[in-house]
Amino acid sequence: MGFRFLVLILVPLLAHPATSHDGEFSQLEEEFEEIRNILALIPEKFFQLERTIDLMELESTNGSTVHADVVKFRQKFAGKIFNLVEDLFGIEANLRELYQEQPAEEDQETDEESNETEEPCGTWRLGMNMNPTDGKIMEYTNDGWSGSSSIGNSSQALAADYLDQDVWNHDAANYIAIVRHHDDNVVLAVKTFKIIYDQGYSLSEMFNSNNPEFYRKVVGRLVQDEKLSSATVIYDPIFSVGGDLAINWGFDNNGVRMVMTDGYLEASVTDSYSTRGLGAHYWCNPVAGTVSQSSYAMEISSTSSYSSYPKAIGTDYGSYGNYHSYTSSYGQYAIYVSEDASSFPQPGTRLDVEMELC
Repeated sequence: MGFRFLVLILVPLLAHPATSHDGEFSQLEEEFEEIRNILALIPEKFFQLERTIDLMELESTNGSTVHADVVKFRQKFAGKIFNLVEDLFGIEANLRELYQEQPAEEDQETDEESNETEEPCGTWRLGMNMNPTDGKIMEYTNDGWSGSSSIGNSSQALAADYLDQDVWNHDAANYIAIVRHHDDNVVLAVKTFKIIYDQGYSLSEMFNSNNPEFYRKVVGRLVQDEKLSSATVIYDPIFSVGGDLAINWGFDNNGVRMVMTDGYLEASVTDSYSTRGLGAHYWCNPVAGTVSQSSYAMEISSTSSYSSYPKAIGTDYGSYGNYHSYTSSYGQYAIYVSEDASSFPQPGTRLDVEMELC
């Protein structure tokens, strides 16, 4: 990283200095977006490097150390990249202000007074609930991920597999919260992520298999990680693993919809069971989002036994003979979205389909 890297990133922008012409500013915005997309691809190169080293089967202590060092570097490097992406968003915002008409002085005073008296509030809306013991399998190829079909009904929104098409297709998912809860709807654990791409994408756009922009992408930076002391998280693919949020992680004929970057993320050409998370299928076409063998579906795959067949959290998984449960259930997993709330109500709070945070 460092100054030299920043120069390489910013030189294309300096070649097109900002002017008062809308067309040239639009060109600047496109170049910013291109740079952000390039940055987002860099962690993927490290995932491939990790896998290559792993396949060499280095048994010596030095070999294991090399692999561990690469993993550690990737984890630190990804965080720095996200910082750069956020900095680029800030530069864009400042540039955008130069092209917008400044409000009258009276309006500015009114806005300042309003900001002094009003506290900003954010709303979270439930997009999906995953109950890994209700007899239905919310796996990678389920139509719900692309938003093409509703799942369940609102009266059972936090009790069974559920998807609200209105939220999934229309709400701006600038922040995503993954919330683990029991049948009493009390929050056991929560992780909140800030989306690092352009703001305003819906979940259906992010999870649509026809949208290559979000295939195998790290999309969200972790901004909140809280849980009750009583919450068991061992082998939980979300709450026992660090890092940021990646989605649509396809590898050969396998796919997992939501994963953590500090977990075991396979290279795109590797056929294995090693990547674990929410919405998994280990014999499918992850690019098209279609089923190859339905018996290999798994709603939530635990992080136990990376080197062998996955064990499920819950009982919702396919009939493949080598599949088993690690635990009957850790509870349910709810996915909320917000346009403006950067944190979710704390563990111990009782959930509803809409949560207000002031």
